[in-house]
Amino acid sequence: MPAKPPVTKRRRPQHDDGAPERPRRRGELQDRVVDELRRGLMIGAFVPGQTISLRRLADDLGTSSMPVREAINQLVAANALEMLPNRTVCVPHMTPARFEELSRVRQALEGMAAEMACQRATHELVKRLERINGELQRAIRERNIVQCLAKNQEFHFTLYEAANSEVLLPLIEPLWLMAGPIMYFSLISPDMPWDASAHNDVLDALKARDPAAARRAIERDIRSTATYLLKSSVFRSTSGPLAGLRAGADPRR
Repeated sequence: MPAKPPVTKRRRPQHDDGAPERPRRRGELQDRVVDELRRGLMIGAFVPGQTISLRRLADDLGTSSMPVREAINQLVAANALEMLPNRTVCVPHMTPARFEELSRVRQALEGMAAEMACQRATHELVKRLERINGELQRAIRERNIVQCLAKNQEFHFTLYEAANSEVLLPLIEPLWLMAGPIMYFSLISPDMPWDASAHNDVLDALKARDPAAARRAIERDIRSTATYLLKSSVFRSTSGPLAGLRAGADPRR
């Protein structure tokens, strides 16, 4: 069964007087669909090798198949999705060598972004990251896998956006599109510790105005997860365990 991205079907929005709003323009609708699919890939709502159903995605997103098809074509062009000779669309398979290289590049770029963000950190940024990390820790306690993945991505990108770099973020996002689909497996094994200790270290570094410590914390976060996954058997078993999973569900129940 193809995966469903972490979205809910939308009713047509209405004004306060009950009248329906004007339909979204085609460009606006396609942008929303692309954003939803990109987010789904980055947080691990799809896994390597999983086929993508255009019709199912259109139903989940509450739209027609046209904007979904156009969004998928964009993601195929970005190497985030793969179109097979029979026109089936799937999430690209991940090899250990490719994942290891992605992780090394992520450490370099995301470590730099964390360092730059620390140099510009404000009290408001720290409070926002603390709130997100608190929500992540609550999701960990509740074993809410989808929420864990979503809050982890939100923490990282809130931090990186604070770097205010026109160069780094456009480089980091495609790495998450490629690496995100494997990240689900970092949360379903009892051997992988579920904690946010590296995030706590990031927060401590921001409060101390220590850019080098912020870089080290992010590098450790990426490296520790990659090390575990490379030692595990996930690259032989990525068959789509998140298929059909709605936000808040735990597939192990």
